[in-house]
Amino acid sequence: MRILFFGGTRFLGRAIVHRLLQEGHSITLLNTGKRPDPFSTHVRRVLGDRRDPGVLEKALAKGEYDAVVDVTAYQEKDTWTAVQALQGAIEHFIHVSTAAVYLIRDALYPPFREEQFEGRLIPRPAESGSSWLFAYHKRRCEEALHRAWVETRFPFTCLRLPMVLGPGDETRRADAYLERLASGGPLLLPDGGLNSWGFLWAEDVAEAVATNLANTTAYGRSYNLAQRETVTLRQFIELAARLLGVESRLISIPGQWLDAVGLGTTFSPFSHPHDVLLDCRAAEEDLLFRATPFTRWMERLVREFMARWSGTVEAFAAARHFELTLAREIYAIRLPSLATAGVSSSS
Repeated sequence: MRILFFGGTRFLGRAIVHRLLQEGHSITLLNTGKRPDPFSTHVRRVLGDRRDPGVLEKALAKGEYDAVVDVTAYQEKDTWTAVQALQGAIEHFIHVSTAAVYLIRDALYPPFREEQFEGRLIPRPAESGSSWLFAYHKRRCEEALHRAWVETRFPFTCLRLPMVLGPGDETRRADAYLERLASGGPLLLPDGGLNSWGFLWAEDVAEAVATNLANTTAYGRSYNLAQRETVTLRQFIELAARLLGVESRLISIPGQWLDAVGLGTTFSPFSHPHDVLLDCRAAEEDLLFRATPFTRWMERLVREFMARWSGTVEAFAAARHFELTLAREIYAIRLPSLATAGVSSSS
């Protein structure tokens, strides 16, 4: 198939493009070109801001497309402009969305189901509203597609994703834990790491896209994708420690206390005030989606990490000195017998 791909230079986009190339598809990437991609002459490229009408016109002038994959729509206008330009010209439009669309729904409890998208939203927080805005605007993107489906039968599918992990993740969120464990710790654990996730392996997203490009059953619908296992952050860290062959020296601290002392929880990117769990039965039935088991992809994640680790804590490292200072103080106050465990500033 001939595919127009919005994005393709970052973690998840690269994984999807790699999979599509393995299937022999002809791909044109549309992105700003500010980040390099590893695809050499295997893809065509249109460089520019997608919000510039001339850029999309340039992409369409390169030829006809059978399908579009969009991983870079963050505003309703992004999606609506694409819909208007592609109306009647493509067979399938796949929009990569997020599980965050559920997190700003009022009185909603996991596991989240696709039909729970509609409903009253919680008010935008007075402080730290960036995550709310991200979820709100992704909802607006989906709403634009649903409106286009109702009005003109525009053939879209939305894929709602939770936290996605895999090799090449430039956010380095998983590295924040793996580096601290591999260096000997200790590792501060906000609220005991009891918040739960249904994580998702990046290659599973790529597989779902590649195998459903021609799936007309999915037209006009949104689907949750996630692993089947419910895993707490603590369980994630404890398994990582076993796979690394190190002791998991964890210190549970209330998140409110971390905020009060000025550290916050940014150093622990999987700490979350909500359990992010998705019901994926619809995707399993309609898309034949199958998620890689948690323990299997964790083995790959840790193996890939060890092959490239520099030996120092670099991911979210700005907070590391403060973390270690707090750890020493907690050991001194609560657990004097552990003072000899070696909580040093070099950990």
